[in-house]
Amino acid sequence: MKKNLLSLLCLLILSSSANAQIKIIDTFDGMSSLDWTQYADKDVSALTNMGFLELKVKKEGFYINSSTDLPILTEYDFKITIKMVIPKFDEKETSAILFDMNENFKRLAFIFQENKFIACTYNNGKFSMDEGEEVRIKLPKKKDRPIEVTIERKGGKIIISYDNIEIFRWKRQLHSPYLGFITSSHLKIDEVIVDQEYTGDEEQ
Repeated sequence: MKKNLLSLLCLLILSSSANAQIKIIDTFDGMSSLDWTQYADKDVSALTNMGFLELKVKKEGFYINSSTDLPILTEYDFKITIKMVIPKFDEKETSAILFDMNENFKRLAFIFQENKFIACTYNNGKFSMDEGEEVRIKLPKKKDRPIEVTIERKGGKIIISYDNIEIFRWKRQLHSPYLGFITSSHLKIDEVIVDQEYTGDEEQ
């Protein structure tokens, strides 16, 4: 059950002279905690609606995305937990999490399909496996597929898990705190949780 009070929690910072903690919970109930891009026309829409960030494509061949810049420091460890629902779970359709964007606007794309996870790049409206990897996973096809995904930075490595199962890790430098979602059909984001603990001098 969603907790309406959580939607009012935008940013919690607990600090001392050397330590701080960031905790963000976005449940999309009422005012969103993060500044997601929203858009709608007759072909596509990306809007917060009834406790979800909901992305819809009404015309074949189109994509719609929504994104934000997380208020985190990418050089320190963090954990992002994403609870989402894929209404149309079909290899002919693509729904992905977009993460990190470099100076050439290239983003990482994490795609979940039937018994398959794909990590690749996305730029200029195209997914590219030239810099990608495919992993077999246990994710049977199901309508309105709920899934919980975590993206974690730990010790200079990015770790991807779904439903508490680690499936992918690699050492990578991050360029930005970009997080987004994209679909060619229908995707619903139920909750986004961001945790970061770091040690160091705080900026004044």
